[in-house]
Amino acid sequence: MKRITLGALDYGLAFGVDRALRDLAEHGRLSAVGALVTTELWPREFRPLQEIAEKVGKQVLFGITLAFSGDRVTPVSTRMQDIYGERMLTREQINRRAFFRLLPDELLFEESLAQLARYSVLMQRPPDFVAVRDGLLARTSLARIVFKAIDRADFETPPLVISPVRSGFKTLRLARVAKSYNLQVLPKGNPLPQTSDVEELQDLLLNHFDGMSDRSFVAAIPGKSDDRLMRNEPRKKIAIRECQYEVLRSTRFFQTLDRKDVFLN
Repeated sequence: MKRITLGALDYGLAFGVDRALRDLAEHGRLSAVGALVTTELWPREFRPLQEIAEKVGKQVLFGITLAFSGDRVTPVSTRMQDIYGERMLTREQINRRAFFRLLPDELLFEESLAQLARYSVLMQRPPDFVAVRDGLLARTSLARIVFKAIDRADFETPPLVISPVRSGFKTLRLARVAKSYNLQVLPKGNPLPQTSDVEELQDLLLNHFDGMSDRSFVAAIPGKSDDRLMRNEPRKKIAIRECQYEVLRSTRFFQTLDRKDVFLN
């Protein structure tokens, strides 16, 4: 029997997304939920998530998705706010600075600590796992900053780390660096197929988990349309979110897992 960690990493992005993730987590349809504490909704949306976490206990992992880049997120730390205002760097800017070894290490370290603290204080619990938005943890220099911040946070139980890469040298290197900080990395599996056709997704999932290693993290983006999503995302992506939500809450999806001898970790 194979264990799969099926999770969504964008709680706090929109009310429709948040409601969908809470519903799926409450009914055992997801095994991990990652929160973006850098969005304007987080101060309002953390409490319903906290209630679900208390209700389901250890059946679901609840963690944080650190954000140093992208839209719809703003810095948490004072120094990052002073320097960059209400906008984060782009993924391309961070990758370029990492390549030339010009990352603002201290700023990113303080921002990591601030986001980890914001999650822990409001949720009244440490994160079960840590992910980083836009796959930036693949950069070893950034990974060391994040791992150092996790170490400084001094959680009683070290959180798991979600790998941003599927296999190869980068995966081994990330695991080695994480181990030096007493952290364990969950391998990355292929994310759920992105289609807006429910029947097509059900059929694709029949063989989707084949070949994945045990405990692989499989990313999903379920959600329901709302005004915020309609303003910020293309209709095609919203349709994919709604398709995934419908499939994950279906009995047929879990029949597929049983048939493939897979269960949610």
